[in-house]
Amino acid sequence: MTRNVHLMPGRRLRPAHALLLATAFTGVASTAAFAETLSVTGIAPAAGAYGLSVPSVEIVDGNLDEAQVRALFTGAEGTLAPLATLTAKSVTIPALTFNYAVDASATEPLALTYHNLVLNDVVDGVAASATIEGADFTAGEGTKGTLGEMSVGHFDLGGLLGFYGLAPAATGTEIKEVYSDFRFAGGTFGAGDLFSCTFGPAEVGGFSARPLKYNMAEIQSLIVEAEAAQTAGTPVPPEDVRKIALFYTDLLTAFSSSPMSLDGIDCSGKDENGKPMAFSIGEIAADGFEPAKYPAVSVDDLKIDVADEGHVNVGNFTWKKMDFSTAIAIIEAATTLDEAFFEANWRKLVPAMDGFSIAGLDVDTPDPEKPGERIKGTMGSFDATLGNYINGIPADITLRLGNFILPLTEEMTDLPVADLRARGIEQLDVSVGTSLKWDQASSTITADDVTFDLGSLGKLTLSGTFGNATDALFGDDNDAAMLAAQMITLKDVTLDVEDRGIGSILVAMGARDAGQPEEAFRTAVAGMAQGLTLAFLGNTTEALTAAQQLGTFLQGASHLKLTITSKDEAGIGLADLAAAETNPAALAGKLDVVAVADGEPVVLPLVEQSATTGQGQGNAEGETVQDQKRNLKNTQ
Repeated sequence: MTRNVHLMPGRRLRPAHALLLATAFTGVASTAAFAETLSVTGIAPAAGAYGLSVPSVEIVDGNLDEAQVRALFTGAEGTLAPLATLTAKSVTIPALTFNYAVDASATEPLALTYHNLVLNDVVDGVAASATIEGADFTAGEGTKGTLGEMSVGHFDLGGLLGFYGLAPAATGTEIKEVYSDFRFAGGTFGAGDLFSCTFGPAEVGGFSARPLKYNMAEIQSLIVEAEAAQTAGTPVPPEDVRKIALFYTDLLTAFSSSPMSLDGIDCSGKDENGKPMAFSIGEIAADGFEPAKYPAVSVDDLKIDVADEGHVNVGNFTWKKMDFSTAIAIIEAATTLDEAFFEANWRKLVPAMDGFSIAGLDVDTPDPEKPGERIKGTMGSFDATLGNYINGIPADITLRLGNFILPLTEEMTDLPVADLRARGIEQLDVSVGTSLKWDQASSTITADDVTFDLGSLGKLTLSGTFGNATDALFGDDNDAAMLAAQMITLKDVTLDVEDRGIGSILVAMGARDAGQPEEAFRTAVAGMAQGLTLAFLGNTTEALTAAQQLGTFLQGASHLKLTITSKDEAGIGLADLAAAETNPAALAGKLDVVAVADGEPVVLPLVEQSATTGQGQGNAEGETVQDQKRNLKNTQ
């Protein structure tokens, strides 16, 4: 049996209802025993901001009548409720179109049309599967695009309605699956000759939710009123601010999802100067959402290339997880959300961010401040890992920069470029890092693996323990926090130095500036360091041994490990360290020092180049290594 019904325009369709209706019919369903087809045609565009147009709806063996179908598109309160108990063999909408202005300045509205929306085997508001054949859209300035097929393997219409508070008895705290196995075939997006993009398939394992505690229509009205108040320069009532804030805290805790992925974006077009450019991304992947937690998002193979200009490539960028739990708890416990509240609690509202990382950075672009010059460099990796947040401040911090490659240029006046190049070094390979962890129980901060690594030149590693690091460091009182920082003590520190050749360069530079032979300069520096060591530590057997080992390192040993420990378990305070700047003896008797120097000397020789005759060793003009040394000395 087939029934044809013409659906006439109804009341104004609320934006929330229009959006939800589109969502519902883009993936929902079950079975029933009504052997007839209800066909509703002649549906005129619904009045409202979203300009919804539904030419026809067909329901096979369904439990909705003509009046209920018509009501779905009126936007009247409660009219979407029948979807929560819908039963039908199938529901088909050949086309569903939205026409609305993206913003007030838009010259043309956005027109978005979904094609062939089908819900299969719907039982009591749950569809066994749902598909959309595709979609297309147009907007101003020639913007247009297409969307490929979308599908889900399970769709709970009642659960979706409940999430938005539009289903009967939409209450409860249990998070239930709304849809599963979402798949999207990809699409295109462009604007005439300006740009064109393609994006690959996307997948989401599933989405689960519980009913929201607040009425979405009421919150939308409050948001509109708040925006109008801000535009007019009038304050938003604190009670409205609180309702809006509580809605968002409720929303952040009301759903979860499985991991999701998008298989790449590829764009081409022109930059602001009309030059061809290309932009592409490999895979975009995100972990699943959790209540109050935003997942880690990873982007692979980001590339930006402008013709005749340069490029920026990033192998991977990852924004790590963010936890809003503390901020949500603070907002929910507040009775008033006014300016005074935010001034007093802004740090507590900072989400606990786990950090971010970058890998495979490659930059070659014009220097905007120096015409004709370029910014070039590569970086293996950078990672920032944050944790143990105390009052909005991470008490555990790990930073790592790996293999930052910096080509040497003549403009780097702060570096001994000539000395480095004379030894065949054309670029610096820099890696740095640090790890700081605060322990509340012992009021200590542990610094571990503080590293400065110059690759083939040398490496310095530092670790230590700081005492008297109290909770006041993280308090709201900035003056008290600063005072607490000044009360921190140094309990121990270990310095590990590997000289892979940087020492020979520094000695050569120093000797040249002092007008001394290198060996004489080394002896003088070693003697000075030994004297200062004894001045600091006093004339003890331990101090003499440490001074001797330090002298051995400065005389050419390639490795030094130096450990300094406070005799007082509480540590050495800033006052003691400050006094030592003018009186080295201020630290005498207060420190235990152990130094060990070993390893064969490492010398980076001057590069030997063949003469143009091919005989002997020298540069292109036939200079010998000794000639190069003399010339290098004379040019400094």
